[in-house]
Amino acid sequence: MSVSPTAHAVEPSFGYYDDVPPIDQAEIDTMSERTREARKRLKHSDTATLEQPESIVPTTPLPPPAKDERDDVPGIDLEEVDELRKAFNEMQSKTSKEVTPATEKPSAPEGPPSTPPKSGSTKELEQEITSLTERVNALERVLVGTEERPGLAGLIGGWTRHNGFFLMSSNGDFFLRLPVLFQADYRTFPGGQNGSDPGVEPSTFILQRIRPMAHIRVWRYFHGLISPDFGNGVLNQNTLQSQSVVQIPDGFGEWDYFSAFRVRVGKFKSPIGMEMLQGIQNLSFMERSLTRNLLPNRDIGAMVWGTLWHAALEYQVGVFNGAPNANFYQDTKATSSSKTMDARVFARPFLDHSLEWLRGFGVGIGVSTGDVNNASGQENMQTETLSYTFFSYLPQVQGDGNRFRFAPQAAWYYKRVGLLGEYVSSSQHLKNGSGPDVRTRHEAWTTQVSFLLTDDTASYGHIEPRQPFNWSKRHWGAWELAARYAQINLDPDSFTHNLADPTVSVLRAKSTTVGLNWYLNSNLRITGNFVHTDFTGATPAYRAANHEDGLMFRAQLTF
Repeated sequence: MSVSPTAHAVEPSFGYYDDVPPIDQAEIDTMSERTREARKRLKHSDTATLEQPESIVPTTPLPPPAKDERDDVPGIDLEEVDELRKAFNEMQSKTSKEVTPATEKPSAPEGPPSTPPKSGSTKELEQEITSLTERVNALERVLVGTEERPGLAGLIGGWTRHNGFFLMSSNGDFFLRLPVLFQADYRTFPGGQNGSDPGVEPSTFILQRIRPMAHIRVWRYFHGLISPDFGNGVLNQNTLQSQSVVQIPDGFGEWDYFSAFRVRVGKFKSPIGMEMLQGIQNLSFMERSLTRNLLPNRDIGAMVWGTLWHAALEYQVGVFNGAPNANFYQDTKATSSSKTMDARVFARPFLDHSLEWLRGFGVGIGVSTGDVNNASGQENMQTETLSYTFFSYLPQVQGDGNRFRFAPQAAWYYKRVGLLGEYVSSSQHLKNGSGPDVRTRHEAWTTQVSFLLTDDTASYGHIEPRQPFNWSKRHWGAWELAARYAQINLDPDSFTHNLADPTVSVLRAKSTTVGLNWYLNSNLRITGNFVHTDFTGATPAYRAANHEDGLMFRAQLTF
């Protein structure tokens, strides 16, 4: 079965994915077409003769707004105009029926023919029709306008399921939408981080992410995204920051005239790992797995990317400052003149296959290479709860040459089931002060499975409940179970060459996560996760935690 180019207009099944879904061009095109239809009708009505209402050019009703099976909210509508036209068309028909008997009545045999005078009620009816016609035309001029002088519909605003709150020009060339991501958590550690130096975190409520975003498009083929984050859930990564500040996860501009060749400049996700590229609001779990410790999050640079063969193949190639592994939003400025090149390719080889269960399979690989100097190139490694640091380099450790990362990845989604897995390797030249050059190699991998308990469809992107929660209708939304295993292995040479402290940094960490998700509707989600992580020290001198148990809950709102 062939896939149309618009099949992926709302969100890709896999691949490069911002935390804000792409603009739904189909909805915009529908609104623009409806405005053009209204203007055509207005031109016809201007040529009508108001003195003879029956000569008004008949028009067809405006086409209904586009209906998406996931969208119960219609687009911008002009129903009021249609209702007015229906009203005076009915009155016009009634007038014709009243006048017809008088005009068909035979003339008297003698005397000149004469036209019977119109009754008062008929004259009043025609006057009302004329007044109604003028009202309709005036309303259309104000609402629709003309090509030279756009009316109110020249700035279309509202809300739709896929685009959220928006304001756009009538032709769709200029577009502004204001998405919001809100995540409020409660986190507790029932077993603590057990050990002689446990470092137990207190149970706490936390505003993990608060992102009021602005997504703009100008002259149709230029768009940008800025997403400040007022949350404080990730600030404890950086020991230099002890108070909440506003972060900027994303801030970029993009030219996307060709779907196969787009240019993006600014601050955005590094195109390497698949789980890292998945929108944070779309994860089957509250946070990403241990593999995120060997990958950069955001970086500043320039990238070309695109999709080919109706999204069966996509690629990204970019040059960046070279953000450290396990960074969040703040560590993206260059520490040297050296730059890092990131590249990724992802294929869906069975997208058009006759067997439906094969179409949701995708496989790819991401790579990164570049020199790192004047910094270690590695932020503190943390558990999935983001509350416990299990590995860090000593302060005097710095990069001393090339850093190479690669990440094979695969995923498969079919009906209620979703599978995702990836392997990450990060190797790098390091030295401790004036010590020798050491090439370390860390590796991590993860695999996860999700299953929807309700009759809904699993997705790498946004899950849309078929029956949103409605108590009166006994609809309960979508329910999902998920499980994940992840492991990270640190290079023993990190301890042999005195790059890390063996008393507090681990040689290996293994985590198991189980989660339950309740999608009340397309905007509201409640999640619960239990994460158990085991730690193994590199030497008998290790005295820190041997495990961590984390129980977390989240309420998430997106629109």
